Amino acid sequence: MYKLAIFDFDGTLVDSTPGIIDVMRDVVKEYNFDEEIIEEWQHLVGVPLPKQMEIIFPDNDAAFHLEVANRYRAIYDTKAIEICPPFPHMADLLKNLKNAGVVVTIASSKRSNLVQVVIDHHNLNEYFAMVVGAQEVTNHKPHPESVHITVEKLAMTHDDAVVIGDSIFDLDMAKNAGVDAIGVTTGVHTKAMLERSAPTHIVSDLQEVERLILKGKNGKGSAY
Repeated sequence: MYKLAIFDFDGTLVDSTPGIIDVMRDVVKEYNFDEEIIEEWQHLVGVPLPKQMEIIFPDNDAAFHLEVANRYRAIYDTKAIEICPPFPHMADLLKNLKNAGVVVTIASSKRSNLVQVVIDHHNLNEYFAMVVGAQEVTNHKPHPESVHITVEKLAMTHDDAVVIGDSIFDLDMAKNAGVDAIGVTTGVHTKAMLERSAPTHIVSDLQEVERLILKGKNGKGSAY
């Protein structure tokens, strides 16, 4: 059994991808951008917003990138709970992992206060030992800083941990940190895209994630 499960948030624990894309459409419409950028933009979910803007609008300056990112945030913030419904089995997953003694955390490129709003709304706060969001790190995914911070603050080892995420940024973060990873095909990145990051496993739902966490690195399962 893995002792530490580090979950991404959007597209992994909550089905926020459709809502995120809707906010992108609002921004595109407001700024009269070419709608074709949404195809590129949606695959950048998991990258901090200003960096997303740098990638999409390489010819614009940092002030423009920040302006668009802040406008996205302003729209998103009014809908944070509405567009983050939990995936099926999420509550059961968290309960079962807690009962098995697995420490559960979140590593997200989203601001941690927005993650916390959703967690609190669904009365799930008791299941998370910590949330590492955009403000808590200097280097964002796929840099391994979020994993290193989590392991260090919880006084655990990298060998104890597994990262669970729906994007290549999550899986590459795990690889860069030297920990196992479980990719889930519930977000914007397809199975073929996730395979490029060579995670330990790729699954289609949280029930499979739970099974793999409790089975653990050595495949011998747990006492739970």
